[in-house]
Amino acid sequence: MKSFFLIILFLTFTLLLKAQPNTWIKMTDYTGNAVSAASSFVVGNTAYLCGGYDGSSYKISLHRYNQPFDVWEKITDFPAMPRDKAVSFAIGGKAYYGTGQGLLQYSQDFWEFDTVTLAWTQIADIAGAARNSACGLATNGKGYVGLGQSSTGLLNDWWEYNPTTNTWASKTNFIGTARKQASAFVVAGNCYVTCGNDGGYKNDTYAFDPLLNSWTSKASFAGTPRYDATSFVIGNSGFVGLGYDNTLTYKNDVWQYNAYTNVWAQMTDFAGTAREGAIAYVLNNEAYVGLGYDNLFKNDIWKYTPNIGVGINELITINNIQNIYPNPAKETITIQLKENIPNSILNIMDMQGRVLLKQTIGESVQKINISDLAQGAYYITVSNSQRIIASKRFIKID
Repeated sequence: MKSFFLIILFLTFTLLLKAQPNTWIKMTDYTGNAVSAASSFVVGNTAYLCGGYDGSSYKISLHRYNQPFDVWEKITDFPAMPRDKAVSFAIGGKAYYGTGQGLLQYSQDFWEFDTVTLAWTQIADIAGAARNSACGLATNGKGYVGLGQSSTGLLNDWWEYNPTTNTWASKTNFIGTARKQASAFVVAGNCYVTCGNDGGYKNDTYAFDPLLNSWTSKASFAGTPRYDATSFVIGNSGFVGLGYDNTLTYKNDVWQYNAYTNVWAQMTDFAGTAREGAIAYVLNNEAYVGLGYDNLFKNDIWKYTPNIGVGINELITINNIQNIYPNPAKETITIQLKENIPNSILNIMDMQGRVLLKQTIGESVQKINISDLAQGAYYITVSNSQRIIASKRFIKID
């Protein structure tokens, strides 16, 4: 009988943790100090949280999160200046962390963290100005950092980091106003930047295409203009929410951005208190959001489960490709569109939304070599400067 009740208790606990779509549930609090403006990154199936400010001191502590057991563990401290408002991103099995403010108001040092050895190694400084409150993200094996505040004012530069050569390269400047405290995310290989502070509150949105080294304007964030919002990606949807807005109010609303239709849609509000300076990370298609400042420094963490179907499957409903043949295919496929689409971009993505091939096209018939792809299912998408205008799935066989 005792075993029976233990089983029922375990099943009840499991069901409570398994949230319904588009809902938030409370998780274990972060066990470090309650802080704002910390940085988070994910390597493999583990999330890490570093730095921040607790109202009295800047932090160097690094913690990692064990999702199956909902437990935080303190590991190797960051070995340089304690700081907040830094950026971080992950490439392969390594994480990269740099810029921010501490005893120095602006910094440009960058560090690599090895999640296997738990060792920090200093790498090349960002080639641009020392800064805080920048944007940092990674796609297709490269890191991107830009914007922020420097000693000479707000910035609109954009830099690409190559971890193989440990070098930074200047890319096309951000086409919006120079700003700090913007939000950034990556969808289908493109970098999106929205909101921020240029002396006022912003809601404009732009996408950077690394292949073309160019920016395009996108639909403005549909919530109120704001800065210090948080962002994350689940599948092929970007999410932006929380922050401090033009009504001088902390926010708890959350909005989903569909890059294929260029449309924002409001989701269920964040279940914690409205705040700015929160962190976010995604594990197994669920987002974790927490920490930040709401007139008090916070250490709570909340898990968000998205609507069913968020991700690559949404492309199935947009199908303006007339034909793909042969399908399945071994070496090459021919893609036949319904019409010529000048200056458009063709992507081949795997089922997780990773871009494996990207090229500019203009004609209605395209022949693509797929011999280097592993056996499996893939999506082809064709997009103009605003949205996905064609998509279809194909099968690669050996």
